[in-house]
Amino acid sequence: MNTFLGFSTVTVLSCACASLPQLLLCSGLFPTAPSQPRLAISVDLLAFYRALFECMCNSINALASALHTHYERRGFWMTTQEVRVTLSY
Repeated sequence: MNTFLGFSTVTVLSCACASLPQLLLCSGLFPTAPSQPRLAISVDLLAFYRALFECMCNSINALASALHTHYERRGFWMTTQEVRVTLSY
């Protein structure tokens, strides 16, 4: 796998028992075409975008709420509302 600026190139080997889109979905990637995709998007990224879209109001609150929703859907729960900020100059 080659990574370039957040993009990864993955070689996927397929067989007659499963289509390429099926293999991509099983690997956590959503194909951008129904039969012969040349690009796929992370299902986690799509889930995060969905959470962000659901919480649109102002930007910082939308991001915080989307992250909260995104992590809750994956089984991570906030245990405290304490906020710690570390600034380094």
